[in-house]
Amino acid sequence: MSNDAKNDAGYGCMGQRAVTRRGFITAACGAGAGAAAIGMLSGCASNGPASDEKNRDDTARKEFEAAADPIDPVEPPDSWDYEYDVVVVGSGGGGITGSVRLVDEGLKVALLEKNEKTGGTTAYGGMFVNAGGHRQANEAQWALPSYPYDPSKVVAWVNDQQQMTVDSDLLYAMAVEGPKCIDWMEDNLQVPWAPASAGPSGFKSLYWEGQITKTNSIEINYYPMEMLTERALEHGVEVFTNTQVEALVVENGRVVGVRTRQGEETKFFKASRAVLLTAGGFEMNRAMLEKYTPNCLRGIVNVATPPYNRGECIRMGLGVGADLSGYESVACFDGSVEWEPYDEYAVEMTAHVNKDGNQALRQPWLLINRMGSRVPYLSTAGTSYPYETLSEDSLVTALTDQAAVEMSQPGGRTYVCFDSKYEQLVMDNYFKQSVCRVGKVVAEDDGLIDRVPEWQRDWRDGFQMMLESGAVKKCDTVEELESALGLREGILVQAVAKWNDACENGEDWVSVYKYDPSWLIPINEPPYYGAKIGGNIFATKCGLRVNPNMQVIDGQGAVIPGLYAGWHTAGGSNGENNIAGKPFNGLYGDVGLSFIGGYMAAGGILAE
Repeated sequence: MSNDAKNDAGYGCMGQRAVTRRGFITAACGAGAGAAAIGMLSGCASNGPASDEKNRDDTARKEFEAAADPIDPVEPPDSWDYEYDVVVVGSGGGGITGSVRLVDEGLKVALLEKNEKTGGTTAYGGMFVNAGGHRQANEAQWALPSYPYDPSKVVAWVNDQQQMTVDSDLLYAMAVEGPKCIDWMEDNLQVPWAPASAGPSGFKSLYWEGQITKTNSIEINYYPMEMLTERALEHGVEVFTNTQVEALVVENGRVVGVRTRQGEETKFFKASRAVLLTAGGFEMNRAMLEKYTPNCLRGIVNVATPPYNRGECIRMGLGVGADLSGYESVACFDGSVEWEPYDEYAVEMTAHVNKDGNQALRQPWLLINRMGSRVPYLSTAGTSYPYETLSEDSLVTALTDQAAVEMSQPGGRTYVCFDSKYEQLVMDNYFKQSVCRVGKVVAEDDGLIDRVPEWQRDWRDGFQMMLESGAVKKCDTVEELESALGLREGILVQAVAKWNDACENGEDWVSVYKYDPSWLIPINEPPYYGAKIGGNIFATKCGLRVNPNMQVIDGQGAVIPGLYAGWHTAGGSNGENNIAGKPFNGLYGDVGLSFIGGYMAAGGILAE
């Protein structure tokens, strides 16, 4: 049996065999085709097992595609259960800022959340980057791309990096309103913004002071979002949890409310001024990923956020004629491990919030594609290979750029290989990585340790989870590892031999994008480890088209009355055809986009 055949059958290092759906269908179709051929020779009917399987596949395909279909609006009820000026859908960063800004201006606002707790995916984010222009940055005389802060220069800088595909008017509005939002959050919500590091350069990244230590940057927004929810309630926002929005309500061409499900009950919320959709994108909806970001999907192996965002708000917007922006654009980090085999009809993506367990896979080990070619590695250490630069931008953008490298390989997968020396090297941070590539161990005396899930306190626990699941292969020989990874015979064996020769000679074997000689650690001490890696998606960037006031736009370029969208329900912040995204090269990171999008949408509603 070939290595590819073994992989398709689900063989691992120890000979376990797990039949995947695809493998089962392939086998069934093969058997069915053979039976059909015999039937034809003997005069039998042709509607046998193969035909039945095709019908099942057709049904599964239709059900799969339906998960990406627009959600049609409904008519107003005879009587409304609740009546508000504005209904905000989604209680993440944008929902909080948008709703508070509106109630502070005298509007009656309902904030709806489908989960038991508020915060959404923002609660699982961390610090965010910014371009400056707010009080603290101005006091330090710091801004990007240069001081003094100039929104026009910011737009030119970002659009240049993203192939001129970003909506310049929208980006300019964000550059103007973003600093205002940061100061407003400090003044009105008592957010204690602090720079990520000492000195002016630290203002590039902001975090919630007191929610992070040198050893603990895990889920730092979980508690801040709880505090922001309390602030929203104090300001007069009415918060509804366990309230699933099912459809928009339209009357005379205007969005006037939403239909919801609360348990077994249907409830209608009237919105006399506007409905603000700010419930995120569609990271968990494979059908929507296939429809709107198919090239990105090819390289995505995991969802890095909780399994919340399924694209319902975007589908509702499409149901009332909204246009889309940001095709083929997502935001991914690097080094995500393939947890389970691909199922072409599975609507939901695989979600594993295991970012620290991934650290063992995100180092400059041997990285190859399925052809055996060495894959470049972008460091976060300050000197970024293969691009020798001391630019601060490399520290963060390497994460998304490396994701693009790994996602763009043949088959959308990169193969990583290392040996038993990995643990000490990661613990010592031998390769001097930073920004999400350091194996964290939260000290027992850390003041925030109780806020960290027990299994996330030590990166080795997360790595062990991947080993036990079979996502990371552990084998006694390189030959066994090669087979377990499904590589063609000789591919990994030859690559390891070349690697070890390079380690002995002190010079990388590739002609370009050479590793730093200090990174050449031989792979010669069993057991050997390997995995298929690719993009770790944390946000889709395709969504409802909006104007600078965050009003949703239809296919003819006209405003849809009464409908607004936050940044992650809207699209286009990363332009078009951005396979892994450069959120940190953009004006703000994804957490910042959430806060600012809600703030901007509230401003648009107030101005209407």
